[in-house]
Amino acid sequence: MILDHLILAGPELEALEALVRERTGADPVRGGRHLGHGTQNSLVGLGERPYLELLATDPTQGGGAFAATIAHLRAPALHTWCVAAGDAASIAEKARSVGLTPRRERMQRRRPDRSMLAWELVFLDDHPYGPLVPFFIDWQKSKHPAAALPRGVTLASLELTHPDAEGLADLLARLGGVPEPVRVERGTAVGIAAELRHGGGTWTLEGPPVDTGDLAEPPSG
Repeated sequence: MILDHLILAGPELEALEALVRERTGADPVRGGRHLGHGTQNSLVGLGERPYLELLATDPTQGGGAFAATIAHLRAPALHTWCVAAGDAASIAEKARSVGLTPRRERMQRRRPDRSMLAWELVFLDDHPYGPLVPFFIDWQKSKHPAAALPRGVTLASLELTHPDAEGLADLLARLGGVPEPVRVERGTAVGIAAELRHGGGTWTLEGPPVDTGDLAEPPSG
């Protein structure tokens, strides 16, 4: 598995962009709107392959499934992470083989230069680990967005914390492994945190607090 990107979500895209400029000096590149899903994004390169997606609701749309997943946020938070691993059909088949329920979603957005970017996502349900289990992306014939992003910020680590760290690590291993630089750690609380490095130092992104009781039942998506 290859770490594809992280999602930093918040109520307003402009505020997310301003925060990134302030903390890293990097200038986010506006991505586009996810029509029908209620969100919009900007991107920041994190090295040769991964990137940081800044995700916010799009006020020009009347809501949507993606907007609903971040509507509770009142401040920027590390939302989840994404892995690139083969084609969507193979990912879905592997998920079913380990007892999970895959949901496939074809998507596209128009870049500011009017070119179209198309991809397919695979979300995994029926596990108790919430946002610590990534979703998967099949870029199909599209050029990976990181190729066009300026560099200067890198990802030092992505730490996943859970009381059942062994179970989480085992599930990730059965899905294809734990990609670099991801670490799975045991903790009393559920957490996700990424350390970014830039010319001025480091910046740690953290997810919102998660009650382990909220993860007792498999997420419905």
